[in-house]
Amino acid sequence: MITNEHLEDQAPVSKRGYFSKHWHGELSLAKSYWVNFWLLSIVLTFVLVLWMTLSINENPVFYSRATLVVVAVTYLIIYPWQIIGLWRSATNTTEKTGKTFWPRIVKFLVIMGVFGSFSAEMQDKEWYKQLYYDAFILSKAKNYDVSVKEGIITINGDFDYGISDKVEKILKNDQSVEFVTLNSDGGLLYEAKKLSKLILLNSLNTHTNDGCRSACTIAYISGNTRYIYKDADLGFHQYSIARPDARVDKLTLLDLLHDQQEDAKFFQKRGASKIFTDQMYKYEADDMWHPSINDLKYYGVVHKILE
Repeated sequence: MITNEHLEDQAPVSKRGYFSKHWHGELSLAKSYWVNFWLLSIVLTFVLVLWMTLSINENPVFYSRATLVVVAVTYLIIYPWQIIGLWRSATNTTEKTGKTFWPRIVKFLVIMGVFGSFSAEMQDKEWYKQLYYDAFILSKAKNYDVSVKEGIITINGDFDYGISDKVEKILKNDQSVEFVTLNSDGGLLYEAKKLSKLILLNSLNTHTNDGCRSACTIAYISGNTRYIYKDADLGFHQYSIARPDARVDKLTLLDLLHDQQEDAKFFQKRGASKIFTDQMYKYEADDMWHPSINDLKYYGVVHKILE
């Protein structure tokens, strides 16, 4: 007679998948440590650095949101899976073999790694503040007005997130546009460079009657023929971070300096003298250099002065 106990003994034992085996500590200590912890950590670090390097000049809102998702998945899902599975593997190794030396070493390294990761994340809190600002606050500002009339696009206000999309939409719907009037104190470099591409691709002329400063000048210099009203001005200074009161670390500073160097070269390609571009970023971010109208024309930044 077959009893229930015999049936239970003959019941198939469910097989765990690889990820489940690691989570329950059923893999060898060596595999859990060297493959699932060290090798995977190196791969994740490489992927994150590669993502940051390739995407740094892309849409800041998308980049920041995507980066936050990647970081959240890494530290809230993958990292706990790594260290909990490794800890359990160390415990199971001791129970099965009676050996304690390597399991204790691994547990010590896990504890030190957790403290090290926490310390590193605390040091990166300014970076996280910037990511959060770019992901959820940057897109809220809409301090600009974009209009079109008789073949002239007029931009008034800051280069806030989304301004280039409005200009692009106008250009797609109106093939008669030949001029862009820029009256702005600047704003996001991302938007300025996107506007610059639109102006170049559509062979537009640029003009300012109230003034074009900071990031706005990148869009202005992109014009085929560049006009300026006699009472207007162009303003130049060093680049800075959009988030108020942001602390600029060395890596961010290097990125800003690189952007300045690249934009100075772009000004030269557009006809500006190197003598002029050497002076463009002499003034601090909270100050502004306003070259005279005659100097702007003499050094190739402005083509025509309007009375």
